[in-house]
Amino acid sequence: MTIAGKGMTDSTRLGLSMRFGVVLDGIDLGGWSSCKGLGVGFDSEELEVGGNYEYNVILPKRVKYTPITLQRAMTADGSAQVQAWLRRIVADWYSSDTADDFHGSTAQISLLDARNNAQAPVATWSLRNVYPKGWKGPDLDATSSHVAIETLELVHQGFL
Repeated sequence: MTIAGKGMTDSTRLGLSMRFGVVLDGIDLGGWSSCKGLGVGFDSEELEVGGNYEYNVILPKRVKYTPITLQRAMTADGSAQVQAWLRRIVADWYSSDTADDFHGSTAQISLLDARNNAQAPVATWSLRNVYPKGWKGPDLDATSSHVAIETLELVHQGFL
């Protein structure tokens, strides 16, 4: 299928960085203005092996996923959903007898195209064992006219 007569097919649709969606435990958290930190690092160790003068042996160690930071202007519905999720996490956290009793949430971050079609995202990252690292409310100042911004920081155990 050609898109807008430009010779672009569905498989070559471009993701737009300002069009993305965040779903946490099946709940659409609404629109966010930014999503930062989607990344993974691979720790390794290099060993020098006697008799091998050509290269060092690379041993894989840990895979590390960076925290995700979401920011947006506060809205009544969106902020209430985030607060409800945080309350549920706190309740589960305190009612768990052992670390094995408490399991993190799941999250999906979907990159959308110019048509903003959530049914056919350009890419989706499914994060496992998601935990809140922090939530920060707006800085309130009667002398400014800035938009009230909320920040949600999430840690997780991977999307690969």
